[in-house]
Amino acid sequence: MALTPRPSFKTLFTDAAKHDRNRAAAGMFLSSGDAGIAEIVAGAGMDYLLIDAEHSPLSLESVQDQLRAIAGYDSIPVVRVPENDARIIKQHLDLGAQSLIVPMIFTVDDAAKAAASVAYPPEGIRGIGSALARSG
Repeated sequence: MALTPRPSFKTLFTDAAKHDRNRAAAGMFLSSGDAGIAEIVAGAGMDYLLIDAEHSPLSLESVQDQLRAIAGYDSIPVVRVPENDARIIKQHLDLGAQSLIVPMIFTVDDAAKAAASVAYPPEGIRGIGSALARSG
């Protein structure tokens, strides 16, 4: 049996016809760090939930707890990481985040740095943490 990956933020907009949605996507920012709140708003039917690790004092553990709480619902979790730092980006991906927003991208070099953080060699610098249990 083949596993189908969860929809990503990209598919929310590119596959709108498949979702029989003739409206704008509805989403919400999560900044409290509370997994219970994340689950409540995911259950309310939001299309996406943005876990804001840039402007909120969220730990990796609270981001992971929120990703797990949202995973049982159709809402697509998006994580805005605190900065364009390869280590931080890779940690959030290892938590199970599939859709990221990387802040403060002003130049081609900034974008290339972020892109390299999410891609495996030879295109990028992401490593394989085979002993890790992904949340996603």
